[in-house]
Amino acid sequence: MQALQSIQDFLKGVKMDSQRAALLTGVACAVGSVVVLVKKISSHRKAEEKIRRAKNRREESLQRGEQAVLRYKELHPTTDSAFILTLSLSELTQQLKEGSLTPEDVLYSYMEKTLAVNKKLNCCTEILLESLDQLTTVGSNKDGLLYGVPVSVKENITFKNHDCSCGVVINLDQPAEKDSVLVQVLKK
Repeated sequence: MQALQSIQDFLKGVKMDSQRAALLTGVACAVGSVVVLVKKISSHRKAEEKIRRAKNRREESLQRGEQAVLRYKELHPTTDSAFILTLSLSELTQQLKEGSLTPEDVLYSYMEKTLAVNKKLNCCTEILLESLDQLTTVGSNKDGLLYGVPVSVKENITFKNHDCSCGVVINLDQPAEKDSVLVQVLKK
């Protein structure tokens, strides 16, 4: 605001004819256009860099998920993923509570299916590998309604330390500071 006032004061003291005024106006417009263009290019480059980092995080997450599934399948070759995937929710929870299925078998079966579907549809933004760590504590909560049942969380639901971009570039590289209420309830 002060800069504009200084320019106005300067122009009051300068005597100009119409040609000089037109020339100054043209120069001012050109400089303004260059500034806007530079800002736009810079903003575009920053957005492209954010997108590149998000794609790299996504690819790394999916690759780590695939590696985890392969390791699990090597160590547990008798796990019948096809059978697990045919079970209804009530059948799945019943077999988990009875102990005829383990949460690990179910998680890795669903993770394998998720990765296979993602290769066709590109529908998965990330595999939350924290869920693998949660398997160590899941046994202590067999009374929960969703005990051992893997849950997919849409990317627009905040999950601590993960982006919740809602498909908007400006929201990339801004991991959530805490879980949403929905995620907090699901983790219990």
